[in-house]
Amino acid sequence: MPETSKHLLLVEDEAPARYAFARILRNQGHVVMEAADGLEALDVLEKYHFNLVITDLVMPNLNGFHLVARIRGKWPDTPIWIMSAYFSEAAGQVLLAGKSEFIQKPIDPPALVATVHRLVPGSN
Repeated sequence: MPETSKHLLLVEDEAPARYAFARILRNQGHVVMEAADGLEALDVLEKYHFNLVITDLVMPNLNGFHLVARIRGKWPDTPIWIMSAYFSEAAGQVLLAGKSEFIQKPIDPPALVATVHRLVPGSN
């Protein structure tokens, strides 16, 4: 694996979107682990360190808001990027009070790659 590869956790309940995002990021040389909801993400976070968590907002079992709160409480330095089709980018930033990055879905592949490169230094 290239020295610039970073470990990313991708949390998305819609399997086709999760697989597509993960494939794009793996093609960029990143190590990507996947979770289908917030509870699964917390289990993975207990076992591994990640340079970035990318999570959907609206998910079953434990939604993105609760997941972010749990991550902030236990791993406060972990960067988080939240994506959602249900909020505009401006509304997402207000809801998160600048504590996490937010992008509105749908996300095109170049924006996905560019944002990961911006949020995770040394990943390009």
